[in-house]
Amino acid sequence: MIERSSGRCCKVKSPSARAGWAVAGMAMACAAWAAPSAAVADEFPSKPIRLVIPYATGGVSDSIGRVLAKSMTDVLGQSVVAENRGGGGGTIGAAVVAAAPPDGYTILLTSPPMVAVAPVLLKNLSYRAIDDFTAIGTLVTTPNILAVNNDLPVKSLADMASYAKGEGRNKLSFASAGPGSTGHLSGQILQNAMNIAMTHVPYKSSGLAFPDVISGRVSMVFDSLPSTIGYVRAGQVRPLVVMSRERSSILPDVPTAIEAGYPSATMNFWMGIEGPANMPPAVVEKLNVAIHKAVQSPEMRKQLATLGAEPYLISSTEFAQLRRQDAATYRKLVKDMGLERD
Repeated sequence: MIERSSGRCCKVKSPSARAGWAVAGMAMACAAWAAPSAAVADEFPSKPIRLVIPYATGGVSDSIGRVLAKSMTDVLGQSVVAENRGGGGGTIGAAVVAAAPPDGYTILLTSPPMVAVAPVLLKNLSYRAIDDFTAIGTLVTTPNILAVNNDLPVKSLADMASYAKGEGRNKLSFASAGPGSTGHLSGQILQNAMNIAMTHVPYKSSGLAFPDVISGRVSMVFDSLPSTIGYVRAGQVRPLVVMSRERSSILPDVPTAIEAGYPSATMNFWMGIEGPANMPPAVVEKLNVAIHKAVQSPEMRKQLATLGAEPYLISSTEFAQLRRQDAATYRKLVKDMGLERD
């Protein structure tokens, strides 16, 4: 009888010495069974790795992905090549990775909208957002931030609540990077928590939204800190609150929504790395370790701080749990907002 054991040679139980040759043969087969995974991990990577960035060049995701690719190249001693496959809210690039061989040589830069929102908004996807991918590890986290027009007469969420229910009733509007974006979800979460109403103004990207917020055509914008930090540092918009459990080290003077009295108004934006489903666990672990080392390198930490992102490093198992938790939370919110397509 053969007992399989992950990562170890199989144990063989023999009823008699006469079966010696058969037992030896089976033992060799067991060793051959276990060896490939370990051998593959030992040799990995033996050729360049393709990091698919599912967005166009020039954005924050692209910047972080390219910084990671360079740092992982240094760690692994093998090229990690960033490849932009934009379109469809990230789904085109995701489909490329889902269909790739699960050998660790094609990996994906991912985030909550791709994991949780796209499957609800977009029907007939060629892949399943959770089951067709292997969770490898996270890179960074950043809070979503509420930034307002400099002339808006509010200095805090308490001011905004009073204004929205008084002089500014039916006047407030907020911009986002489009329906179902993290900015849109953040705006809805805060409206629900504060029991106020604002008009959502969607844009094709947050970069297109900021000029209208700066000019006052739109009252405010919800977006990730990396996308917002440049406008804040230039004094073009005023940060009101970060939607995280703790203050950001990048903007330490900006309070959290929890501090402002709205503990349910939290939304952190993370970025992570996935691969195709059914990757060898040893390869997943090797990539996870490489990500940790890459993100912790002084050069990458410096560049992340410039972009407004903070390192966020967890195991592949923890990342798998995080994906499922966030998927359930955000999908429910999207459905409650009436954004689900039939």
